[in-house]
Amino acid sequence: MDSTPSRFRIAYAIQNIGGIDFSQDIGDTVPVKQSLLGLQRAGHTVHCFRLRKRDIIRYDNVAKPDEMQTVPVGFSGTGPFKLVESGIRRLQKTLNLPYYAFFDAYRFYEASLRFLPEHDLCHEHNGLFCIGAALACKRLGKPYVLTFSADLFLERAFVGHPLKGLHAKIAAWQSRYTYDLAKKILCVSEAAKNHLIKAWQVDPEKIVVMPNGVDIDLFQPGPPDQALHTSLGLQGQQVISFVGGFQPWHGLEILVESFAMCLQEVPNIKLLLVGDGRAREDVEKAIRKFGVSEHVIITGFVPQQQVPNYLSLADMAVMPYPELPKELWFSPLKMYEYMSAGKAIVASRAGQIAEVIQHGENGVLVEPGDKDDLARTMIRLLKNPEERHRLGATARQQAVAHHSWDQYIRKLENIYSDALNPVQPRSASVTKR
Repeated sequence: MDSTPSRFRIAYAIQNIGGIDFSQDIGDTVPVKQSLLGLQRAGHTVHCFRLRKRDIIRYDNVAKPDEMQTVPVGFSGTGPFKLVESGIRRLQKTLNLPYYAFFDAYRFYEASLRFLPEHDLCHEHNGLFCIGAALACKRLGKPYVLTFSADLFLERAFVGHPLKGLHAKIAAWQSRYTYDLAKKILCVSEAAKNHLIKAWQVDPEKIVVMPNGVDIDLFQPGPPDQALHTSLGLQGQQVISFVGGFQPWHGLEILVESFAMCLQEVPNIKLLLVGDGRAREDVEKAIRKFGVSEHVIITGFVPQQQVPNYLSLADMAVMPYPELPKELWFSPLKMYEYMSAGKAIVASRAGQIAEVIQHGENGVLVEPGDKDDLARTMIRLLKNPEERHRLGATARQQAVAHHSWDQYIRKLENIYSDALNPVQPRSASVTKR
């Protein structure tokens, strides 16, 4: 008889991940939110637990982020603990000491001891100094599943804030503890998997590559949003678009320079940059430097539900990643959104992008950081609407066939089944579909 439960009770833990905000569908929030809501639609019970200031809160439905409740803790909720914590935090701030999250981790550990017993397993989104849920899983014997979205050591170094000394050693020990404890580790690309194996000596058998997905109903091919087209003054213009965060590793300054080169040969074009972020000032400097201010539109932050309207205006969509000092390990959401919307894609040949975008079939690959290659490719596609249509149609077909969030959820169910029943054959089914 099949002992695998047909429905799971999942505790999803988020200790110190500042980039996840369930009130806004941006960045890391999107795959986390899509996972939790998708699992609930499939009939599973999902509770999300996260740290908010000095409380642990629980979401029963992340689609309604205002509806939450506080999770009881233990000693960490008492007056003496809070008094000592406040004093040490003030001292830490005064002396500019590194952040170790000991108090946060202990508080999360205590809360986890209380909420984990009613769940089958714990799934955590990785973060620096996030050890509380893992310690509780170890104590309670609960299966622990980890999503590895990026090596945060490398990310900190890339943005100029590397971990050093004891700070780095403690963070490394805690990260390695979670990797060792995890029954399964989900990562978004083969590059991420290889990094875990080489840099952290993680057992390859426990790593599962799970690229991000896309809402194929929200992102669909279609005619341009005429009201938006008119309001942005795009009449008679071809549009090159970028959608996403303005981050140093997204190569937007390269895109601006390449766009300026395109203007010399194809004058009736606009560059539509949909998003915002820490690199915006550098992007605006590049726009002024190359004299293209009248031809570039920056929208600022756009809610996820409105992104398809802006993407409908694009004749092509671009991912102009520069040459990075480390291999690109992440799985760009924008790539799947571009594909699902049926856009002709021009992308740097980097990391997982080169695994998904087949050159000349569902997009065109250029060399990372090569502004001339990028400009030549964009000019060619601007002059060839038939090729753009063919590339976009193929991209849409592949998004529907392989990259929907529903398909992602079915894979996630299998992973949970394996974590709960490691000795059973893979043929055990978790749902009857």
